[in-house]
Amino acid sequence: MTPPPRALRGVLPVFQTPWLDDESLDLETLAREIAWLHDCGADGIVMAMVSETLRLSSEEREQLAEAACQIGRARGTVVISVGAESSKVAERYARHAEAHGADAVMAIPPVSVGIGESELLAYYRRILHAIRIPVIVQDASGYVGRPMPIAMQARLLDEYGPDRVLYKPEASPIGPKLSELRDATSGRARVFE
Repeated sequence: MTPPPRALRGVLPVFQTPWLDDESLDLETLAREIAWLHDCGADGIVMAMVSETLRLSSEEREQLAEAACQIGRARGTVVISVGAESSKVAERYARHAEAHGADAVMAIPPVSVGIGESELLAYYRRILHAIRIPVIVQDASGYVGRPMPIAMQARLLDEYGPDRVLYKPEASPIGPKLSELRDATSGRARVFE
């Protein structure tokens, strides 16, 4: 049985993915890296874009998520990135992460095509409906894509509440965008940065 999710708080660094010479995941080094992060005071770990998720095959991504949950849950919370180029694949990754003990998932929108507000809503709603754990809406447009509409992000919070929808805003300029999100949600948005 999957353990219940724990509250997200504190320092949650994104880990880097180690590789062996044969280009397979180096899970022994990953375990040492995660232990080191906790020894340095981290409250949990995050598998995200810096973990090279966009470069992994689906099988590697699921293997890395399983390992991160298995290793990381012993000492803190675990957040798994599930953003994908389709809502179907994002849903699959979200279900997988929850089944392996993730405390939350984080999702960037598709990056290969610009999708409109209604498609963004449908994408995030599908993830939210597929799982019970919190979903962190990651506006990674500072790196890829274009900024997500603040009104759309606020609408998700209104529909699902602050315990289910959280935020990692990275749109430029970050200060004004963060203030806009705060104002649009009457200060209810829980932000990770």
